[in-house]
Formats: sequence, C-alpha cells, structure tokens
Amino acid sequence: MTHRFHDQFSGPAIPLMAFGAAINLVAGQATAALKIPIYLDSIGTILVAVLVGPWAAMVSGSLANLLAAAFGNPSMAFFIPVVLLIAVFTALVARWGWFRRWPLVIFGGILQGIMAAAASAPIAAFVFGGTMLAGTDFLVILYRSLGNDILQSTLLQGLTSDPLDKAIEYLVVFAILRRLPDRIVFKFPGGAHLRPVAEPRPS
Repeated sequence: MTHRFHDQFSGPAIPLMAFGAAINLVAGQATAALKIPIYLDSIGTILVAVLVGPWAAMVSGSLANLLAAAFGNPSMAFFIPVVLLIAVFTALVARWGWFRRWPLVIFGGILQGIMAAAASAPIAAFVFGGTMLAGTDFLVILYRSLGNDILQSTLLQGLTSDPLDKAIEYLVVFAILRRLPDRIVFKFPGGAHLRPVAEPRPS
C-alpha cells in the first residue's frame, strides 16, 4: 500500500515491530488495570504504521493483542480486525503528511477513533454483551440506563471514548517522532513523509 512489502520486514523494522507490540501490551494492560475510560493500547501500532507501513503495523498490533489474550484478557484476540483498520488508516494519513503538523494529527486521531468505534461496537456488543471488564464499561451501563439497546450503547461508548483515546495516542506518537533525530527517522520507509522537504537556499 504505502511502502513496498519487503521493506516493512527488514532491517530496523523488525525490532521496532517488537517494541511496538510491547508498548501496546504494557499501556493497554495498565489502563485496563486502572479502569481508565480510554485504552492507549494502539500507540505501538500507530508508531509502526507511521515509520514502517501498514503491513508491519498489522503484524505488530495483532501480536500485541494475541499476547494480551494469552496473558489473561482473551477478548483482545477478537479485536484484531480493529487493529488492522488502525494500521491501514494510520499508514495512509502518514503518507499524506498528516504527522508533520499537530492539528492534522489531532484531526486524524479523531477520525481514527470514530472508525475504531464503529468497527469495535458490534464485536463488543454481540460477542461480549457490551462489558469488557475495562474502564469504559460504566459508559455502556450509563447509555443502557438511558434506554439504548446493547449495540447502540457500545457504539455510543466508543464514540465517547475512542476519538479522545486515538487523538491522545496520535499526539503521543507525534511527540515521539518530533524528538527522534533525522538519522533514525530516515532509516525507516515512512521517514520521508515525516520531515518537510527542505527549501532550496537562494544563491
């Protein structure tokens, strides 16, 4: 899609994919344990998608979800389709240059959150009955108490939590990328989309 397939599974991309999976796993487990009504479990996927590309991000994010499932949260395996969506959309907006400016980063995160909410709501509603033993469960209960059915409640919960969550995650990745030196950024296939083209100096 945005970069050649083999470039996403060679050189520095491999350790970055492992690092991205670890970030997802640690941050996601922490927010779940603290019952915070956001997730922060896609930071690694977003970072890999921007620097490397969609295929590597799909693998890194899916690995994190499978590990989370193996470590006691089996529901995470069912949300791998959402991981794939995040990987593809993030790689696309990174190619458009949205990670060069923070207003576009926030806008992209909000759009990503809306799409993630729409994709995850049917899974949460029909597979898990809307409750995920997470900090967002109270929102589902709130919307149910207002007379919404389970699918409507999980969708409304997602539309409440996910845009904020993804905007925060996009900003975290943006901050990381801004602090990385060019010599590291340009080692990755996505590096060219992160730095503005230098203006030629007048002669």
